Amino acid sequence: MNTSVEVRVADPAYTPLLARAERLFSDVEARFSRFRPHSELSRLNRSGGGVVSPEMLALLQRARRLHQETGGVFDPCVLPALAAAGYDRSFEQVRDRGHMAVAQRPTATFADVMVDVAASRVTLPAGAMLDLGGIGKGYAVDRAAELLRPARHALVNAGGDIFALGTPGVGWPASVMHPLNGEVAGEINLRDEALATSTTAVRRWRAGGVEMHHLIDPRTGAPARTGVIAASVVAPEAVIADVYAKTALILGLDEGGALLTRRGYPGLFVLNGGGVVATPAWRERGAARTED
Repeated sequence: MNTSVEVRVADPAYTPLLARAERLFSDVEARFSRFRPHSELSRLNRSGGGVVSPEMLALLQRARRLHQETGGVFDPCVLPALAAAGYDRSFEQVRDRGHMAVAQRPTATFADVMVDVAASRVTLPAGAMLDLGGIGKGYAVDRAAELLRPARHALVNAGGDIFALGTPGVGWPASVMHPLNGEVAGEINLRDEALATSTTAVRRWRAGGVEMHHLIDPRTGAPARTGVIAASVVAPEAVIADVYAKTALILGLDEGGALLTRRGYPGLFVLNGGGVVATPAWRERGAARTED
């Protein structure tokens, strides 16, 4: 997943569960990575369809619901556009390009992907390929949290996708770091719920002198440019938090904030100029260095 993963249990008696959680993350990476040629996702993208595993079927069903909830802004079919922008290999291998990237608007959306639950069969439309990176990481965090549930109080953090299990004291304190200055942009206590952050500040490169990033707006096929550099969301599951953080950033402060408010998910936005804006639900529960 090209990120660090931290797993904690409050009771040392449950430390044997940590090794199982580590294996779970390795298994999810092996199944859903688009950078591993023998992963199930890579085979599906090459073949255009076929019978899939229960794990793949479950994740694609979740993706379908979230695609519908977000009005199509969350769309795993952006992989061709992402590759055209320059993110066509594992990020540590991505290099600046001298020529301009041409936005490649997806020819198909995730709504066009056929998922036959009864037959465990998936069919991709012609030219479509799936990227399950973000939602796959959230899926791994949720599954690890479920694995650790016997420990009652545990924390899973995969590169900023966090699930806090249990409520020691007033909850697990979580901080969102400002991507521009490294200071704390906001704080909130988590109680059996997840926090995820999407940002354009980390996975960046240049193409023809233009700054690029990995958060593609499926409506244009180009990296989103909405004046938001990071969005953080609290939700009941890491899959939901990850998808809505990405969606909120792509939509921008006004539309993204309105969506989070409608769904009841606390959100925190960091703007390109450095300002921080919290949604009302975040302000009710946490603290933020805001500029309203």
